[in-house]
Amino acid sequence: MTNPITAILNAFRPASPRKVRAKYDLAQSTPHNKRHWAQTDSLSAKAAMSPAVRSLVRKRSRYERDNNSWYAGMVRTASNHIVSSGPRLEVQTANIDANTRLERAWLKWSRAVQIAEKLRVMVETYWIDGEVFAMRTARPRNWPISLDIRTYESEQCAMPFLGARIGDPWLDDGVRTDPNSNEVEYWFFDHHPGDTSFAPTLNGDWYSANDVIHLFRRERPGQVRGIPRCTSSLSTLPVMRRQEMATLLAAETAASFATYLKSTGGPDIAASPKDFAELEIAFNMLTTLPEGWSIEQVDPKHPGPLYEMFQRQALMSFSRCTNMPYALAAGTSKDSNFSSLKGDMKNVWEPEVRTEQNRIELSVIEPIFRWFLEDSVYVPGLLDGMPSITDIDHQWYWPPLPNLDEVDSATAAQLRVSTGQSTLSKEHANRGTDYDTECIRAAADFGVTVEQYKAALFAKILGSPAGSTVGGQPVAIPGQGVPAAASGEYTELKQAAWNNNQKRIRKTLDELISGTVSEGMARLTLQGIGLAPETIQGYIDDARDGQLQSPDLQPPVGAGVAA
Repeated sequence: MTNPITAILNAFRPASPRKVRAKYDLAQSTPHNKRHWAQTDSLSAKAAMSPAVRSLVRKRSRYERDNNSWYAGMVRTASNHIVSSGPRLEVQTANIDANTRLERAWLKWSRAVQIAEKLRVMVETYWIDGEVFAMRTARPRNWPISLDIRTYESEQCAMPFLGARIGDPWLDDGVRTDPNSNEVEYWFFDHHPGDTSFAPTLNGDWYSANDVIHLFRRERPGQVRGIPRCTSSLSTLPVMRRQEMATLLAAETAASFATYLKSTGGPDIAASPKDFAELEIAFNMLTTLPEGWSIEQVDPKHPGPLYEMFQRQALMSFSRCTNMPYALAAGTSKDSNFSSLKGDMKNVWEPEVRTEQNRIELSVIEPIFRWFLEDSVYVPGLLDGMPSITDIDHQWYWPPLPNLDEVDSATAAQLRVSTGQSTLSKEHANRGTDYDTECIRAAADFGVTVEQYKAALFAKILGSPAGSTVGGQPVAIPGQGVPAAASGEYTELKQAAWNNNQKRIRKTLDELISGTVSEGMARLTLQGIGLAPETIQGYIDDARDGQLQSPDLQPPVGAGVAA
């Protein structure tokens, strides 16, 4: 009979571990792989990215950026491509005048505080450190909108030494969240803990999340703080530099020894030069050596044939975690053909840039615009005709990436617009310009009104029947003008149409003589009436001397009018 005490002890005794039966090779622990997987763990995002870990990785990332040209160049390229000159605001309420007024106010303010430069700094810091912070502040000289933005590095937002609750599950190194992982408030030191100035570096305060911008990339659920973008491949950069320095040292060593003496005899050789003696070699000298000695040169074998291959492969490995194509990371396309470069830019880098722009737009630009609107309430007349500041419909348009094929892009844009898949406003916005503004500039360049310029664009893109008008302006079929029959012009209009348009032709030519309209606009108007190109040229030539020689305005001889 079993002893009751023994039975109780056996019940609480832990069961012996059972051997894991796994059909997956990866789940097996063997002498060959257990060292490789020795550092695996089940830590949460907060525990894995502890303050100590983030601090060490962040410092090493900064060190490599400061000392490795590949890393520095990649970060600057990313910043220039993602931010460029900054996003353009397009307000989309029903009040066009109010939209323009607010857009101009935003543009003026953003230039005053150099918002594009601040965004570029934030993107570089976010890639190198893993995160960056910003808070709103004031710059009185920018009155009436005194809003300004101040950026902070990771060290300045950290766990306070005083007032921090030990074991608080919703507090992670200066960031307090709610149970749903939404940021509630941040602790910021008044001064950077790494400053060397004489100032109390441990004083600080809590700031509401509504007044703080925190830009970082979430890679795991529950993650609150960021880690450098290139953490997974950061160890590759020191290896590249070590190989570069080793190659340089080997080349210098080989170059330092012009020649060296080598003994070919036994240990009892008679004459022997002094060990490691330095001998000066005279130019064009002929000499003899002691018996048993020969003269040789160091064979310079560096850089070896694998040097460039290793550097290239290492850079490809490092750049992969950034989604930046190798040609862009290396700053040269010598190893790529045009098609592969376009494919890499279109399929890899462009989606990455758009994703980063979306992250910056939501995490940085939108809070700044909200702060801007809150300050705009106190500017008389700025928000007149606008809905509530929380209901202002708007859109951000980022500058496009460098275009690798302008002709191909222009053809695709024309096809999208002509088939109704896009609009001119959207195409201009994708190129970082405003359609209405460009129409005003183009109309001024051609000496026509904006309505006339838009009518000509309509005819050029969509086409229209001869003699039709858009917005009261004549248009023609693009590339053809008004079709002219072989027997002469006005085949469709007949003589009655010609008589009805005499006054309009005379008025157009009079305006050309007085300088009211340009020659291009006069030509376009005469085309819309139905004149043949040679007839139009004859009238324009006639009007260039300041007066018309054909009072009855009949077509020149040979042009004819169809009966």
